[in-house]
Amino acid sequence: MVVGAIGLAFSVTLSQTACRAPVSTASIATTEAIASLEGHSLFTAHCAACHGATGGGRGPAAIALSVAPRDFRHERFRYVSTLNGVPTEEDLIQSIRYGRRFGEMPANPQLTDAELRTLALYVKEIQRLGWLDVLREEFAGDEDTSPDELEEISHIRVRPRDPIHVVRPDRGFQRDLDTGRELYAANCASCHGPTGRGDNLDKPLDEQGKPISVRDLTSGEFRGGANVEEIYKRIRCGVPGTPMSAAVALTDEEVWQLVYYVRYLAGRK
Repeated sequence: MVVGAIGLAFSVTLSQTACRAPVSTASIATTEAIASLEGHSLFTAHCAACHGATGGGRGPAAIALSVAPRDFRHERFRYVSTLNGVPTEEDLIQSIRYGRRFGEMPANPQLTDAELRTLALYVKEIQRLGWLDVLREEFAGDEDTSPDELEEISHIRVRPRDPIHVVRPDRGFQRDLDTGRELYAANCASCHGPTGRGDNLDKPLDEQGKPISVRDLTSGEFRGGANVEEIYKRIRCGVPGTPMSAAVALTDEEVWQLVYYVRYLAGRK
């Protein structure tokens, strides 16, 4: 009875924001239902003003921002630690906790670890429901594919691979600016420019067909973080939804040469 009541409350709460409830609210465990209700409350308090009540990126404050809020339902997350472009819970927690430096998303140091995790799971569920909308439209009229199968596919679409392990180079590693410069010219200069400023180049388009600004690497301002581990992740995993693909063909040593060359362009030791 308690589970059913909580599931019903969760369903009503989401219907008020046009966000469908998970597959079967009646079968959700009590703790999961409570977490979902808490996630909705946290999202409303900390995210909906910019990202919108249903996570579509059109909250009332979005019009005043120079950087458009992410559409969690239909756009991929930019800063991930996986090669399939799907964020882990820890990726989302880091983004929520620290915000997007030099972007418009503020940090949330006041949230507890439990609240951060609950909010991250809620955002992932918003993304899954967005995929479910796409799948339902794609398979409309297909009698061979059941609603349960579409639910399963939507879960697969938001399932991250194992995160990469950022292993620092061993003591024998030598930073070589010439090697870094050659790797940069071959892999990065077409978008970021030969000097790293990204100027005088046509703006690339994201997966939604919208022009995106190319990061000026000489500014030292990196939304995903300026420490070497975060720069390594951006190079190795790419930036999903943009032309910056994962550098899967490069060796670890080559990625580290690029990391330190980017730091060099940014004027950092």
